[in-house]
Amino acid sequence: MNPKQQQLEVLYEKKFYKNDVITSLSSPYLISLEVQNQNPNVMIVGQETNEWFYDWEVFKRIGIQAQMKVYKDYHDNHKEHNRLYFAYVKHVMGSDEMVPVFNNMFKFDLGDKSKTKNISNASDEQLKELLAFHKGILAKEIEIIQPKIILFFTGHVYDKLFIDPIIKQEGDYRKLYKKIDALNVDEWKCCHLDLKQFPGFENFNGIAFRTYHPMYLNRKANTYGKEILDYLKQQVASVI
Repeated sequence: MNPKQQQLEVLYEKKFYKNDVITSLSSPYLISLEVQNQNPNVMIVGQETNEWFYDWEVFKRIGIQAQMKVYKDYHDNHKEHNRLYFAYVKHVMGSDEMVPVFNNMFKFDLGDKSKTKNISNASDEQLKELLAFHKGILAKEIEIIQPKIILFFTGHVYDKLFIDPIIKQEGDYRKLYKKIDALNVDEWKCCHLDLKQFPGFENFNGIAFRTYHPMYLNRKANTYGKEILDYLKQQVASVI
């Protein structure tokens, strides 16, 4: 087995299987590095899952390896994915064949019994618990996988929910948004994100960019959305 795959299993066993969170949640989105045509040099980070397979209780019955296989089986069929999100990923990857390491800020959504699956709509109590639970997970995944480039398709709401409470250094986290001179947009829309300045990410040696979720970029396609995606495509091409 790929040693990085083994390290992820150990991380997930400790963090997910041996801990309980709100049981109404979906099952967790656990990365597998055994996806066909996967390029581990590229990681793309979204917001959360949306109608992910099973729920938390089923996950606790089937275990870590089976849950990682859910991820593998889903992304092995990437050509069949027709959501806008995946269309934009294919664009920045420059290929319908090659897939990145897909990841999310939050490893699950609020579950099928919830009126909304978005973590951003969680109650204050739920959100506090979820933020505490997620502390350190993304940093450790990145440390294990060691991607050369990370694209955050997350948007400001998830900046506030994730970056601000969990990995914010003293002061305003927005100063960590570095303007990209090659783009005719401000750093609020797309930026170079210096992860090395965040606690837990000090050993990251790649490059990271942060922009809006593709649904929003699509609405702004004629103003700056296409420009951002084309730029990110160039950056991905430089490391694969």
